[in-house]
Amino acid sequence: MNVICARKDLYEGVQIASRAVSARTSLPILGHLLMTAEDDRLCITATDLEIGLECYVEAKVVEPGSMTAPAKIIAELLGSLPETDVAIAIDNDYNVSIKCAASDFSLKSLPPEEFPMLPDVVEETSFTVDRDILISGVKKTAFAVGADESRAILTGILMQINENGLKLVSTDTHRLCVLDVPLIESHGATNAIVPGRALNDLARVIPEEQGAVSVGISASQIKFTADDIVMVSRLIEGQFPNFERVIPTEHTKTLIIPTQQFEQSLRRASIVARDNANRIIARTDNGNLTITAESGSVGSAHEEIEIVKQGEDTKMAFSARYLLDVLGVIETEAIEMELSGEVNQALIRPQGQYDYLYVVMPMQVS
Repeated sequence: MNVICARKDLYEGVQIASRAVSARTSLPILGHLLMTAEDDRLCITATDLEIGLECYVEAKVVEPGSMTAPAKIIAELLGSLPETDVAIAIDNDYNVSIKCAASDFSLKSLPPEEFPMLPDVVEETSFTVDRDILISGVKKTAFAVGADESRAILTGILMQINENGLKLVSTDTHRLCVLDVPLIESHGATNAIVPGRALNDLARVIPEEQGAVSVGISASQIKFTADDIVMVSRLIEGQFPNFERVIPTEHTKTLIIPTQQFEQSLRRASIVARDNANRIIARTDNGNLTITAESGSVGSAHEEIEIVKQGEDTKMAFSARYLLDVLGVIETEAIEMELSGEVNQALIRPQGQYDYLYVVMPMQVS
């Protein structure tokens, strides 16, 4: 194999694919990138056997073929080279030659035959979605996935696909996100649990420009395609919790709270609450919401916000972090918080919008 690429394009392709490189593995080949040159482009592939990424880069193909290269070293090297063309070739002893301007390197590699191929996803269900809408949807739900690997189901985001659109659902049992996402087109219906890490990586590598993402789902895999980037991920097996029964259907109080003020007040109060399990107390008094936090080792905090309230005054305790997480992704000027008692979960949504909701469990008030 012998190719010539623009350094910037090659470096960006390597960085994108490297998100799927295994950080800890007993298989040395998983620390490498597979590079395949053909048809005036270079395909850069990485996988950790759960997630796989392919990135296509424009190239002048002098001699087609395949090779591997250590991901960490080649990324660091390309990041330090001058802004000009880079020539990459491999010899019969799997030595990778990298030449750029006056720089000339030789890296040890492994046989490309050892690299595990990405699975072929036989699509049983497929859909197309606007990329900006998908990226926004991931940001609005991925923060609520669980971190406990012993409960693998909760480390993923549920995708419910049908003719009406896509629903994204995430929960760690302390809070729940549900978002309705419009689709450009869809074929078939299914439920798929996608690892939160895969969707987070996808949101980071998709180019921020107009376009769509094509998604294909099989019984065990999901494939995302956007321009010159392809991601394949395994699906998480199992039954996702019945999230609908957690969503409150009735409430006795509604608070309309300015989003930015609420977020800023919580952020300040959380400095004190940090040593007390991030616990803050929220109480209403007619047209005001008072936020307090106490810590025996730090002190106390007191914040007040003007709000619009329907129903009687209330007092509840929440994790400041759980509230800050959702406030960070809400774009409306105010939020609606629906309450039905200090021990019952609260429902939060952007004011006037009903395609996104967040349910959060309260903490003990006293």
